Amino acid sequence: YDALLDLYKKMKQEGASRKDFLHEAAKIPGIYVPSLYEVSYKEDGTIAGFEPVYEDVPRTVTKQIVTDMTQAVYPEKPIVPFIKATQDRVVLEIQRGCIRGCRFCQAGMVYRPTREKDVERLKKLAYQMLKSTGHEEISLSSLSSSDYSQLQELVTFLIEEFKGKGVNISLPSLRIDAFSLDVMGKVQDIKKSSLTFAPEAGSQRLRNVINKGLTEEVILKGAPEAGSQRLRDVINKGLTKEVILEGAGMAFEGGWNKVKLYFMLGLPTETEEDMKAIPELANDIAVRYYEIPKDQRNGKCQITISTSFFVPKPFTPFQWASMHDPEDYIARAKVVNDTVKEQLNRKSIKYNWHEADVTVLEGVLARGDRKVGNVIRTVYERGGIFDAWSEYFDYQRWLDAFAKCGVDMDFYTKRERSLDEVFPWDFIDTGVT
Repeated sequence: YDALLDLYKKMKQEGASRKDFLHEAAKIPGIYVPSLYEVSYKEDGTIAGFEPVYEDVPRTVTKQIVTDMTQAVYPEKPIVPFIKATQDRVVLEIQRGCIRGCRFCQAGMVYRPTREKDVERLKKLAYQMLKSTGHEEISLSSLSSSDYSQLQELVTFLIEEFKGKGVNISLPSLRIDAFSLDVMGKVQDIKKSSLTFAPEAGSQRLRNVINKGLTEEVILKGAPEAGSQRLRDVINKGLTKEVILEGAGMAFEGGWNKVKLYFMLGLPTETEEDMKAIPELANDIAVRYYEIPKDQRNGKCQITISTSFFVPKPFTPFQWASMHDPEDYIARAKVVNDTVKEQLNRKSIKYNWHEADVTVLEGVLARGDRKVGNVIRTVYERGGIFDAWSEYFDYQRWLDAFAKCGVDMDFYTKRERSLDEVFPWDFIDTGVT
């Protein structure tokens, strides 16, 4: 970013035009200037080519990486808003990247490689940020917190330093193991809290399924995402039912009685058996809870299943996959819902699912090209401003905008891509082939 700001200051002093500045900025590695690239299309609507307007503008934009996270700039005095904000806490980024590489996960691909911050630097940052803001909560931020090598030392420090001073410690993305349960018991009220389930892969063979080359020392965590083992293998999640139940058992014996499970419906190769396996797994977890003697239980157990519908993302191994109609997604959710009602412990299981029409729209926005830009602008001009909030979202407004702009949603969602197709993002090199 120094190169960009230095160039801006230099060209502003010289009285250069905006156009000249953008032309020079495009030569800096990692900077993409859309107006300096032209797209040509084939008759079938796919991209024929993506060419720079000037010869001295690079054909490929290469991702730039902050390699030393410890010394990287980080806000020690974050701005504190006058109003009540949703993220009303200090956020401490402990590492960047993820060691797993699940096949549906864009972040796991584009934020490679994994880079940690030194624990001593994090201790100082935590102290400075809490002192300068007055926030009453600190949250550790990363794609998979349990994979941070110095987590135990950091969390122990935060508890000892701040717990008695009225500061709550939030620990997202933890796997369920003895250390995590011990820590969570110290930092939160067990009776009120629910565990978001992050089971581990058990055997070396399964870890190889998830991501080749991971040794015994490197243990993975991750939500199940899929109900059946076959589908977990497809998406690179080698989590066995035995491992998930073992983690749940540890949590229940530690005093928890609320568990959240996250899954995806509509994944490539999904079958009806895979869908039914989701409530069956939830039922098995409830069975595990009721195996605990009644006098040692914390009331009834609550298992909340949440399913989102799979959206293929750029730069992932699933970027070529096709999607479905909203009706088909709802039918898949119905299979899960009906199977929940068949379970012995159905009263302990609650099921939520994502909106299907929003999913299809997300699919278009995720893999859309420049033509979709006209649609977004049309929606905005017709009043679509807070569409991420369900009470403002108007699906018909989007459908009308696609029709007005002559853009076919199915072209971006339901079409199976060929391996040699040029994608709208192929000119960007993220470092992962």
